[in-house]
Amino acid sequence: MNKTLAILGGTPMINKNDAKFIWPKITHEIENVLKKQLYKSISIYNRSGIFKEFEDNFAKFHGVKYALLSNSGTNAIFSMFEGINILPGDEIICPSYTFFATISPILYTGAIPVFCDCFDDGNINTKEIESKITKKTKAVIVTHMWGIPCDMDKISEICKQNNLVLFEDCSHAHGASFHEKKIGSFGDASAWSLQGQKIITGGEGGIMLTKHKDIFDRALLQGHYNKRCKNEISNDSPLYKYSLTGLGLKFRAHPLAIAIANEQLKKIDKFIEQKQKFVNLIEKELNKYKFLKLPKYIDKQPSWYAYIFQFDINYSNGVSVDTFVKALLFEGLIEVDRPGSTRPIHNLPLFKDPHKIMPRLYNKTINQTGKFDNALKFYENAVKIPVWAYPEDRDIMKSYIEGFKKVCDLIVRQPNLLLTVQNERNKL
Repeated sequence: MNKTLAILGGTPMINKNDAKFIWPKITHEIENVLKKQLYKSISIYNRSGIFKEFEDNFAKFHGVKYALLSNSGTNAIFSMFEGINILPGDEIICPSYTFFATISPILYTGAIPVFCDCFDDGNINTKEIESKITKKTKAVIVTHMWGIPCDMDKISEICKQNNLVLFEDCSHAHGASFHEKKIGSFGDASAWSLQGQKIITGGEGGIMLTKHKDIFDRALLQGHYNKRCKNEISNDSPLYKYSLTGLGLKFRAHPLAIAIANEQLKKIDKFIEQKQKFVNLIEKELNKYKFLKLPKYIDKQPSWYAYIFQFDINYSNGVSVDTFVKALLFEGLIEVDRPGSTRPIHNLPLFKDPHKIMPRLYNKTINQTGKFDNALKFYENAVKIPVWAYPEDRDIMKSYIEGFKKVCDLIVRQPNLLLTVQNERNKL
């Protein structure tokens, strides 16, 4: 191996064309189910065919009774909020460090998001949840960040003691578990994105699970008018009279997307097992570098939607996280990323000043209490790489690990070489 870093004129660790994370992997099985579905139906109006099959499989996997597909994870989350009939002025406790779509659907209800700081792993701080409960609090929503489960025992206990509804955003956490119980089975309702690079994906789509028929019925009305509502809402329910029109929206998924997702779901346990094997390699090889803080996950089985390092400049001999990432990219590790849209969101204009864009529901700035120091620190120091999911991906995973070692070793032994590059860039 050429020990001279590529950023200093050496040979890259891997060719960029060989370093891309492509997901989902289009297998013969996926091709076959797509062809089968293509000639069967590309639009489903009721709970039949591939919709019924996937909803049944997904619900059974998590041990939850009711499942409802949607056209996106965002709308699956929106369906949870609609499911409990949130009213203007209700407060929903939520994480500041998350992707904004975990929270943005709240704003269509007129409710107030109340943000909490995070723990060192990026997940919501349970002590902050307790401190921000008021008489107006109706629910708590958590996100299992990057596939690492939150402390669901503690959060469930808090919600039970305070008579609060518990929602889970599991979009990063397909197949993850806490104390051997599946993430998504703790809350009153849970939602997953099936978009893009999510572990279970159809390209686009979402799904909601709930234990409660009343939540399910209202979610049906919100986005699945006519046939599903008529077939699945009881005739004696006060909601049944709205079955034809629902609430006027359509959130139906696309059958081709769900055919892909259903095929992916069959392999979820193997994906998690293989991802963990690769994570074990990462930990074995990179745990020795003090400036890389690796995730901790006692009593948890993460799903490893991505692997997140925290870069600690206190141990990096002055080398910045920007220089570190730049050096990795020069090595051909093109999937190394500093997440931008997943971030502390409490100060984004949408959440701070919703009255300026949605005056029909809000009339003033939403002021938050707290400093959110951990969320900001986590965001500023996060470095992300994908975790591959097939045994044949071992070589590319090892190349990424070796690329990290190559840069890290130089930070330890000859940081002045990178500091020279860093200082020159700072002059520009």
